[in-house]
Amino acid sequence: MKSIDKLLGILVLTTTINPALNLASFAQEKPEETKVELNKISCRELLKMPGKDKELTLVFFHGLMTAKNEQMVVDRIALREATNKITDYCIDNPSSMLMTAFDRYR
Repeated sequence: MKSIDKLLGILVLTTTINPALNLASFAQEKPEETKVELNKISCRELLKMPGKDKELTLVFFHGLMTAKNEQMVVDRIALREATNKITDYCIDNPSSMLMTAFDRYR
């Protein structure tokens, strides 16, 4: 299996299975707490995430930008380089929105 297929598989499994495992906690949350405004996630929030959460967030945002740009071919080396630039940008600009970094480097 190609690594991009693995990443997409992980993303799909995480977004579908993880919520199913946490249904009890969802039942206790208010509807507005279950929604995530992607354009309001800051670089600081990304940098403070545990390793796996950070990886999945980066994969998700790369997928979002790929779809937004209507790309059907992804260059893995370019993605890795963009991820490094996005991470560096976030380190230098922690109060910036993560979407701003992705708009700039993707």
